[in-house]
Amino acid sequence: MKPNRSLPTLLRSHWLSWTLLVMAYATFGNFLHHRETSQIAWGVTVLLAVAGAWLITLGWPQTRRVLLLGFQSDVGYFAMALSAASVAVLVVTQFQMFAYFAMLVAVSLLARVDNLIAGFRDAIAFLWLAVLALLGLAVSWLPTLLSSLST
Repeated sequence: MKPNRSLPTLLRSHWLSWTLLVMAYATFGNFLHHRETSQIAWGVTVLLAVAGAWLITLGWPQTRRVLLLGFQSDVGYFAMALSAASVAVLVVTQFQMFAYFAMLVAVSLLARVDNLIAGFRDAIAFLWLAVLALLGLAVSWLPTLLSSLST
């Protein structure tokens, strides 16, 4: 028997992870607003959101291959240890930014798992995750736009 993949069924089953994804990106966008980041930083954020969606959907086979190759040689182990040390320095120096990044990765992976459960193909899952991430960033602009309209 073929599973029911209608929109109401999908929304009823997977709404929590998708809502968490939108809210996580909206919270990160709010953080960027409070830091008064430049438009270039916003552009980089949009690119990173789309790249993250690509990385865990369409680019997953290549990413997995690179990660597994890193553990097959001494040079790979050295590169991984150097990367881990660099991330540890970033965690200590930029804890709040790292916490937001870790939250975005966690919710993106949760939404990806829900997309796999729903039976989405990789291309559809990529588009869906990218749209939800960009929607979250767009939602973070609402207070700014509404305050500019009232003045």
